[in-house]
Amino acid sequence: MKKLFALLLAFTLLFLTACNNKPADSTTGTGTGTGNPQNPVTPNELELKDTIICKYTRDFIDLPSRVIYEGSGGLVHYYSKADGKAYVYCFDPLCEHDDGYCLAAAWKSVETLGFNFGYTFFINNRFYGHTGFGQIISFSFDGTDKKIEYDAEYDNDAISGNPWGHCIAIGPYIYIDLRSYASEDGKAHTLRFNVETGEMEDLTEKTGNYMYPSFFYNGMIYGYDHGSGYLKADLDLNSYEEIERIPYSNHFSGSRFLNMIRDQDGIYKTHFYDMKTGTTEMHEIPGLTIDGSRVLLYADENYLYFYKYEEFLLGEVWFRGELKPTYKYNDGSIYRVNHDGTGLVCIYEESEFNITGREAIIIGDQFLVEGKNVRVRDNQTETWDSGLLVGTIGADGKIDELKPVEVVE
Repeated sequence: MKKLFALLLAFTLLFLTACNNKPADSTTGTGTGTGNPQNPVTPNELELKDTIICKYTRDFIDLPSRVIYEGSGGLVHYYSKADGKAYVYCFDPLCEHDDGYCLAAAWKSVETLGFNFGYTFFINNRFYGHTGFGQIISFSFDGTDKKIEYDAEYDNDAISGNPWGHCIAIGPYIYIDLRSYASEDGKAHTLRFNVETGEMEDLTEKTGNYMYPSFFYNGMIYGYDHGSGYLKADLDLNSYEEIERIPYSNHFSGSRFLNMIRDQDGIYKTHFYDMKTGTTEMHEIPGLTIDGSRVLLYADENYLYFYKYEEFLLGEVWFRGELKPTYKYNDGSIYRVNHDGTGLVCIYEESEFNITGREAIIIGDQFLVEGKNVRVRDNQTETWDSGLLVGTIGADGKIDELKPVEVVE
């Protein structure tokens, strides 16, 4: 009877999990909204006008219903936009995430099929990415149906590093930089993989042209060679020309790259480049001191969000029998400024807070960033509330409190 009850319970949990975690991203968005347009990419993007298509993300994969990130213990989690809670990215209620096949524990995977945040794309309701060792991998939204879509079968023992480097995607195509030390002719090549046909093309071999791919705009691909040349080409690399350097950044909206810079006089300015008009716009930020560096966390059509990157002494801790100084690398404050450089304001301030992520993401009025609270007490380092943190942006634009996202086990 106990065995029967356990079996019935397992099936009930499986059914409930399938219902509660039903893949909600059956239609892929275009990634053309505000903020940091990231995944997913769709064939419609080939037709989008005056819109930068790119993917510069290291901490998050942003999907219509959820945000994927690496959580505690190295397990991949997702933040649900519906309920504001986080879940392990595994849809098997009986999985212990350590059998070598669990998608959430990709770093343990014997199949090497998992999330590589910089090189994973969501195309036609399926994840695609590359391992760096010459394989295109894919899996369904719930982590099942894992496949090796393409294997170049490089002799990795004879190559000093990963044969494939940077990649970007548009429509059904993934463009890949083949590094020079892995090619037969000793030169870098531009590869293109079609996820719909399974065909891998060496565009450099076909056209004689090479480009390190950076982003797409109005049906053209932009990038540079490994020298100093900046390049523009059609998607087949047939039409190929040198251009003036484009000051692109990791943050963009519509046709504009959004950034902040410090000029030669040490003055901080907002900085925007519009692909549509080919013009640059800069505005000084009054009240922003020149000491230390500033890291842009997030940008949208109205604001830039950033923090101060600088070494701050926490205190002295015992290390190998000696008292040694220990530091954190921001002052615990997050700032916001208008595009025109006005309205500089501190939207969050907590002296013991330390940002550990490289970017933030805003969903409605929810501000998400990776961080922790840290202090030194009795010559020992204490940390708490570590991981993905979330706070509500109030009517005054300020964050009330950053606290850990609730994780549902």
